[in-house]
Amino acid sequence: MADVFYTSPAATWLDGLPLGNGRLGAMVLAGDSTTRLQINDSTAWSGSPASEHRRGRISAGPAATALADARSAIVDGRPVDAERILEQLQSGYSQSYLPFADITLQLHDGLRLQERRLSLADATHRTLADGPGGSVTQDTFISAVDGVLVHRLSSGSPVSVTIAVSTPLRETGRTNRRNGVVLELKLPADVAPGHEPDEPALQWEIDGVGPLEGTLCLAARHDGSTAQNDDGATVFTAVTELLLVVATGTTFTAIGREPEGSAATCAEAAHRCAYTAIEKGWDALLADHIRAHRELFDRVSVTLTPGPDALPDREHVPTDMRLEQANAHPAGVLTADPALVALLFDYGRYLLIASSRPGSLPATLQGIWNEDLRPPWSSNYTLNINAQMNYWGAEVTGLSECHEPLLELTEALAERGRDTAATLYGARGWTAHHNSDAWAFSSPTAGQASWSQWPLAGAWLIRQLDEMRRFGSATPEQLERLWNLAVGAAEFACDWLIDDGGVHLNTRPSTSPENCYLSAQGRAAVATSSAMDRTLITELFETVLALADAVGQPHHPIVAEVQAALPRIAPPAVGADGRILEWVTPEVEAEPTHRHLSHLFFAYPGNGPTPELTDALALSLDRRGDDSTGWSLIWKACLRARLKQSEKVADLLRLMFRPAAEANGPHAGGLYPNLFAAHPPFQLDGNLGFVGALAEMLVQSHAGIIELLPALPAELPSGSVRGLIARPGIAVDLDWENGVIREAALTPRRAVAAGEYLVQLGDRIELVTLAFGRRTVLTDLDSPNTTSMPIKGKASLTS
Repeated sequence: MADVFYTSPAATWLDGLPLGNGRLGAMVLAGDSTTRLQINDSTAWSGSPASEHRRGRISAGPAATALADARSAIVDGRPVDAERILEQLQSGYSQSYLPFADITLQLHDGLRLQERRLSLADATHRTLADGPGGSVTQDTFISAVDGVLVHRLSSGSPVSVTIAVSTPLRETGRTNRRNGVVLELKLPADVAPGHEPDEPALQWEIDGVGPLEGTLCLAARHDGSTAQNDDGATVFTAVTELLLVVATGTTFTAIGREPEGSAATCAEAAHRCAYTAIEKGWDALLADHIRAHRELFDRVSVTLTPGPDALPDREHVPTDMRLEQANAHPAGVLTADPALVALLFDYGRYLLIASSRPGSLPATLQGIWNEDLRPPWSSNYTLNINAQMNYWGAEVTGLSECHEPLLELTEALAERGRDTAATLYGARGWTAHHNSDAWAFSSPTAGQASWSQWPLAGAWLIRQLDEMRRFGSATPEQLERLWNLAVGAAEFACDWLIDDGGVHLNTRPSTSPENCYLSAQGRAAVATSSAMDRTLITELFETVLALADAVGQPHHPIVAEVQAALPRIAPPAVGADGRILEWVTPEVEAEPTHRHLSHLFFAYPGNGPTPELTDALALSLDRRGDDSTGWSLIWKACLRARLKQSEKVADLLRLMFRPAAEANGPHAGGLYPNLFAAHPPFQLDGNLGFVGALAEMLVQSHAGIIELLPALPAELPSGSVRGLIARPGIAVDLDWENGVIREAALTPRRAVAAGEYLVQLGDRIELVTLAFGRRTVLTDLDSPNTTSMPIKGKASLTS
């Protein structure tokens, strides 16, 4: 049962439970007699495309001089001087993702909450409360079909409900109707991140910046009567059935584009949307919503069977208590409640579906859920790990559609990043750096060079999006779009590489986000040819060659450039101490246990460690240490899974599943009461990345072999999975007991994926022939026999 539920009220925002359809989001905070629906709209951002250069921009001549001077300083052994010079290339900060509105439902004080439950399979929230007059049920969902939030209250006896609508934004108009309300809003022109304490926190007006406007429309249908109280709230009296529909809109047009329209025009559209939905009625709205959600959610299922030492009857224990009891168990959280691992996997898939759908923006650091006008790290797109990690579970769980918003963001970055590449670096193609926003901010942000001076976000984005090709889900149109992006990213990389006259091409300045080393001048970040730079460019060039074949462009000029440069890029190197070198020369890390693992990209999400690097990779992870932020724990778990170190994977999972309140230190992850992952503070990348991490424990296919249960922790000895996807598009079903696979089934999802594959379990490798339209079942894995069964129905081919 894929449910998260509680019997105590939601006292804080991180007790609330999330709903979303990719664009519209809500955190449901249910109490005894009060329910707060905290509303987000994924298009609600501060600023505009003009924000990036509102204080002016550096011109090409001074930029070239600064870059040349910085490169000379690095060669001369003066990296700190180089960093000061490179500050000339920086351009302020990216803008912030904002909260939108609040809807509060207040009932009489005699009610007491019995349960609040989020069904992950149906994407619905239910609140049950009892009182002297009987029970009150409230159901909420956000429909991707109709584009609205729907909330229904049902009571066994007539009740009064006061509904207040408010906003943290600037309210420019309010129209109260007998059965609803329309707000018109203005968003701020600038919101500075918290790490810019000298900047005004929020500014509503800035010359040259035309911020967004927006609207919220609430429509109601009920069987009682209405009135307005002195505070402007609507009072519904003597109701037993109350249906609310909420629609939002802004003047946002597309990523990187100027806003168009006004709050008034948005209000007209939202009004039509809300009242069309309310005419459709609860039953039809709910049925269409569940059908559309399940078409995505039901593609994969994971069951992890409790063993003899597990706590009994876990599905009937409230989730917060369940987490506490499992962590207190002498045998550890995984043994006590292995089904919690499956629940967090389902939760991550649910959150990805809810926060990234075709037509929406990509998931931010917080998905689409944020209540702060000045959120941590602006709740933006951090492109040196976090935005990409959000999508690590997309292809392997058959959710390729969720990649589409990230593809659109990358296209916008490519468009705006061409000017950045030409002006700052005199380079062709396009570039982006570590932070971006809905306006496709592509410049280096102000701040430390360890994060700011990193122009290879494009390479990582291309590598992530290429998973659509590698898993066989990309359409011909998507392949063409990805090819065009990859050409521009590769052009920039070719121009960024420096020929110093030696064997290898170098990058300079180069950083290893976001770590530093101790130089003769002190703490420094910039150097020559970090391990991450070399790996990213290598994998970008390999992707370009593969895409050239896929789209029929083997003679494109970039192909010859890439083929010439690729052999001259140095591979990962091992230092005298046996670890992977983070920089091209041995350096002393300023933070030996730093949360970023940039130099280990080659192992994951890259193409995987070669045998000669596995020992160095393991030692590098050992020295880095286990404990860290939520997303760092997940990255380490993926790397340990690639090393087949199931015991170390289990150690990291135990840290991930601890209550966040019990974690010590500013960079110690865990889970909040609503199972959101802690950075701390809350960041959704840990939840979304966990999907990819668990999949990596169960099936790996990066090395040309489909490997089954390569890193299964001993604490998860029995279970099953249906629908995981292996490259290049093979659906995998598994059943295992006491760590032994009892049955495995492999099914090509498309005709082009049919053929011969090596399938590995432990030390045994079998050559298996897979035919499109047939489900090949390996029933006795102690002998080399396989059986092939015809598939029944089209659904099995695409699920």
